[in-house]
Amino acid sequence: MTSDKHDTRAGPGDAGYADRPVKRPQSPADRKRGRSATKLFTWLLGVGVAVVLVLTVAAMI
Repeated sequence: MTSDKHDTRAGPGDAGYADRPVKRPQSPADRKRGRSATKLFTWLLGVGVAVVLVLTVAAMI
């Protein structure tokens, strides 16, 4: 394949390395907030499962 004057290449900002997200450093406060959110989600999920079980048992009676 030959290259001519109409051949174009991706430059900076054209889905290249510069467009990739940079991971932010995490502080202990960020980790604590994440653990709190995970605990809350787990607790709410457990309550939801318990409610479904109670309603299922109540519907059978």
